[in-house]
Order: sequence, then C-alpha cells, then structure tokens
Amino acid sequence: MAGLDWTRVSRTLRGMVLGAAFLSPHSVLANDANVVLYNQHTAEKGETEIEVFSDFANVGNGEPNYTAQLFEFEHGLTDLWTSALYLEGAKTEGENYDYASFRFENRVRLYKDVTFFNPVLYAEYEQKEPASQFITAVVGRTDEPEGPPETEHELETRLIFGHDLTDRLTVAFDWINEIKFDNGLWSFGYATGFSYALFKANDGEEAGEVSENRGLQAKSWDLEKLTLGVEFYGGLGDAELGLTLDPNNTEQYAGVNLESEFDNHVHVTIGGAFGLTQPSQDAILRLSAGYEFQ
Repeated sequence: MAGLDWTRVSRTLRGMVLGAAFLSPHSVLANDANVVLYNQHTAEKGETEIEVFSDFANVGNGEPNYTAQLFEFEHGLTDLWTSALYLEGAKTEGENYDYASFRFENRVRLYKDVTFFNPVLYAEYEQKEPASQFITAVVGRTDEPEGPPETEHELETRLIFGHDLTDRLTVAFDWINEIKFDNGLWSFGYATGFSYALFKANDGEEAGEVSENRGLQAKSWDLEKLTLGVEFYGGLGDAELGLTLDPNNTEQYAGVNLESEFDNHVHVTIGGAFGLTQPSQDAILRLSAGYEFQ
C-alpha cells in the first residue's frame, strides 16, 4: 500500500508478538485492558468507578511532545445504562499544564440477554479546549484544513459490537462518528481488537461461589485477573472529502495493553500505542489506575 510506513508497522508487530510471548507464561470492564476500544459490557446498577488515565506521547513529525491526564467518574444507572464524566488536564512541551476538556458519556446496551454481537449505543458530548491532547478516539483525515485554535464542541457517537467468545476472550468492533457543532462536519473512525484473560484467580468456581467467597475474604492486593488487550484504531475520512484509509491522509494506530485487577477492587493498566502511518504520532505510553465501588 503506497505511503504505508513499513518500518513502523514492522516495529509495532514485533513489539506485539514479543509482548504476547512474554506475558503468556504468567470484574468485567467496558474497555477491559484496552483504552480506545469499547466492548459490550456495561456497569451493574449502582456500581461506581473512579479512574485516572495518563498519556505520555512522543509525537514526532517535528511536533512537541505532551502529557495528558483524563479523570473519570463512571456510574451504572441501570444494568444496561452507564454514564461517565471526564475532565482532562494536559501539558504540551514548552507550555503550562492546563485544563483541556470536559466530556459526558452514555452507553446503553440494547439487550440484557446475549444476542448476536450484543449491540451497544454510545453518545458523548465533548467540550475541548485548544490544550486538549488525550486520545480517546481517532476520526477524520489529516488533509482536512484546520481552523484557528479555539474551544470545540463535538458529539461523538458509536455503534459498539462485542462478544465473549469464551470466558477469557472478548472481541469487539466500534464504528465511530463525530460531528463538530461549529461547522457541522461529520468525521468517521473505527476501533477493533480483543482482550484475553491470561490469568483468573477463581477458575473452576461457579459465579455464585466466587461472589460468596469474595464477600468472606478480606480485601487484599491478591491478583484476581490479568488481561491482555490488543486494539487497532484510526480515521476513516469525513463527509466533505470522503471516506478513505489512505495512509498519507489518516492516522492509524496499534495498541497493546496489560491490565491487572486486584481483590481489593483496584485495577492498574500499562500499555502503549504506536503510529502505523506517517501522519500518526510515533508512540504513546498509556497508564491508568482505578477503583470500583461495589
């Protein structure tokens, strides 16, 4: 494919293969170990989660590097409807750390029982300041002219499909749409991949036994679950210049993440995203830590 940066692709695939080989010897979250990709799971009614995400980016292409943090408060309104608030802070190299964005997200699973790829509807309002850097999705194309830096108001919607192929392996695909309120431009993107539980502490026990045993045990730092996530995401064009996967005009990424869930309801994730095309950022180190109130 003309314009594809094969050096980046080769480096990324090598890193993914080596990472999987290194990890393989050794609660249900909507992202599991992934950051951009959502699956079909929603929080249980009354369940609350707080989490802090951090990106540390080597942008490349002569652009300054940055760090960005996203602070999340998520709550299960029902077993099928989850809402979340996000606040972002970011610091671009040579500038001050600053408030960067506000986001309000809702996910609604259409069917409680298992159906074909379990569709979920997603809508998120985003108010982004010029300082905003944290990547929660990639849409559009890079040859679309950019206006002057200003506060942006956007609506991001997704159609999410996800399925648990086994009790360890979940696959998912997100079709992503984004509209900018200032000019009405629709942009499109995708995210796809899988998560695989490398380790589960209570294998072989029935769900009721697991719940009862956890209730009797003291909260501890015992490892409950270790999950590998692999995700691919990028832009698919827009409504003005058309749909495209042209590697010269779209950002495309591959991500590898590892999430550890502990018996005390704390979960920690470390991972990375790597650019596959010339307009993409070179690499992003991604860290997060969260706590679930049950």
